[in-house]
Amino acid sequence: MLNIKYDIVGSFLRPQQIKEARAKYNNGDITLNELRQVENEEIAKLVEKEVEHGLKYVTDGEFRRRWWHLDWLKEFEGFSTKHLDKERNGVVNHIELGYITGKISYDSSRSHAEIEAYDFLRKEASKYPGIVAKKCISGPNMILVDNYLQLGIKEIPYYGNDINKLIDDIAIAYQTAIRDLYAHGCRYLQIDDTSWTYMIDENFLKKVDSLGYKKEEVLEWFRLVSTKALENKPQDMIIANHFCKGNFKGHPLFAGLYDSVAPVITKIPYDGFFVEYDDERSGSFEPWSVLKGTDTTLVVGLISTKNPILEEHDFIKKRYEEAKNIIGDNIALSPQCGFASVEEGNCIDEDTQWKKIDLLVSCKDFL
Repeated sequence: MLNIKYDIVGSFLRPQQIKEARAKYNNGDITLNELRQVENEEIAKLVEKEVEHGLKYVTDGEFRRRWWHLDWLKEFEGFSTKHLDKERNGVVNHIELGYITGKISYDSSRSHAEIEAYDFLRKEASKYPGIVAKKCISGPNMILVDNYLQLGIKEIPYYGNDINKLIDDIAIAYQTAIRDLYAHGCRYLQIDDTSWTYMIDENFLKKVDSLGYKKEEVLEWFRLVSTKALENKPQDMIIANHFCKGNFKGHPLFAGLYDSVAPVITKIPYDGFFVEYDDERSGSFEPWSVLKGTDTTLVVGLISTKNPILEEHDFIKKRYEEAKNIIGDNIALSPQCGFASVEEGNCIDEDTQWKKIDLLVSCKDFL
């Protein structure tokens, strides 16, 4: 059970200093160490600001990442990415998609950029009494989504068409990575996984069908790999799951209701679920009624990170009470997503970002 009343999802708008340093690094004008120094300075400022604004659980804003998911998945052996251009909302975007190149594994004996990032975050958080550093990583399902459903690759190196062996290896790799994070002091881990909302979108399901897969079959892949990934997790480590309907530069990627995926995902032994509920696209809270009376917390994402309009405190209270009547006392509040799933960030400004955080914290009077 998540012992929280309010929390954030993870990412924050990237400061201009980081954007400029990243551009210089990509152009070969500064070294990686020089880029890291800029990132460290800005992360330290962010943690201080998170604490000043009343957050108890802090992140590094994902300031070191280009993508919310791929930077983490690149820590695994047997995984790589390819670059391509894709049109969305009338704009051609340069994107990356992941694919499997060989046996999936995680080597805890070597250094990992994401582990080093957590070490720095934890050090900064330790400067403030009672503040907890939360690590956010992307989930195991995202490896399957990109390779099989986005790129449509069926025969893969090392595994051929044996997806069960692949699922076992992904799960073992995640178990090893989770233990590595634990060894570095992580006690609160958030696993982000939008794969579930791919599977509620009718347009994407047409693609799934065209590839020769059934929705129920894919959902079982997701349930199995996610459940196995949590096996042997440390007992005093909290692991929550977050998913939303996509958040690319502030635009949603998928549409649909949670009714068909909630019964599957709630079988996975997460300590809590962060779920998007910032507009009418999400439907009712009823699919999560199965959590009532359990030790699993539903964190309702009632505050939008995509819409620059600031929600009303009383409206959030009303929606929260609606959810509580269905879910029970194991409920908390959060924004529906991060503020910058990709480094370009959402279509809001930094002032609005912090007003949204202040609204979240102000809601503790009824949580």
